[in-house]
Amino acid sequence: SSCWAREKNTTAARERGHAVMPLQKLSDATKGPKEAGSTKVYRWIEFANKGEQITEFDESHFQLEGHFESNSSEGHKIFQDRLRAIHFRKEGKSKAEIAKVLGRSEQFVAKWWQKDEREIPRPWGVHEYMSKELGSKTATSLNIGASLASDASTSTASWWRDVEVRRKYAADPAIYDELLNNTEWKSSAARTRDFSTGASHVKYDKEGKMKLQGNQGARYTQGSSPAFDKLLQQFFSEYGLADRTAGIALNWYPDGDSVLGSHRHDCWTALFSFGHERILTIDKTPLLLQDCDLVIFGTQRHGVPKMPEVAGGRITVPIFFYPTSMQMKKQWQ
Repeated sequence: SSCWAREKNTTAARERGHAVMPLQKLSDATKGPKEAGSTKVYRWIEFANKGEQITEFDESHFQLEGHFESNSSEGHKIFQDRLRAIHFRKEGKSKAEIAKVLGRSEQFVAKWWQKDEREIPRPWGVHEYMSKELGSKTATSLNIGASLASDASTSTASWWRDVEVRRKYAADPAIYDELLNNTEWKSSAARTRDFSTGASHVKYDKEGKMKLQGNQGARYTQGSSPAFDKLLQQFFSEYGLADRTAGIALNWYPDGDSVLGSHRHDCWTALFSFGHERILTIDKTPLLLQDCDLVIFGTQRHGVPKMPEVAGGRITVPIFFYPTSMQMKKQWQ
């Protein structure tokens, strides 16, 4: 499909270090024209008060690969572009070059690019904690296991990363069974955020009882899946990550009734999916992930909705990490 070719070319341009035009939005890419042939139709529910949604996934959906833009709202997009203008100026780009990459006018760039990040006003809908430095102690109390390396990028601009989709990153049917059988699974407390500080708090129901997440989780233990250990070293090497600074978790969804509420992290996430296909929503856009697919994103809101027709199990392995200065430079070139 045309969007597939366009995203592949964008990826190649990034690798060569060339400036590229603004990325296609993930929400637009998933709504492209349907291809003739086999399709999959799923019912899903992300928010009880919003009711059931029905989405048709055709072959072109499973060919979506590359980098895509995704923002929770227009306010997030505006805030991000203001910060990117500053970032690109520090990288030595001209006003015209920045305007081209952002898809904005030179007047827009001129208004923001000379300012300090702390001077940038937050549009309505952008929570206060997202205007702080990435990884700051006030931003979150979630125990994600990631730590800041000496070359980590913590500027406010670091909150954002384009969504990267890699289909069938490394197909190995042994991974799901090894992780399932060699992990001590347990239910965790459901949590919510303070929108000002970003701190997380345990959720309680109307009777005052602690709410549990709709899935089961665990910390990944090296050796529990030799097949995944091999994949992990390949991934760390390709993306220039140090395993000592990354936090690796496990989430098991026994069936379609197992869910994970929409949320965001104050770090970047690489998420591997193994087992039965399930929808991952990213900023409310449904992306159907299949066995051994990989998706990498920044602080976008994401979740796993209820899918009544799904009977099979699925395990995700989210790898939490903070970007280095080089990773920040590469992702916005």
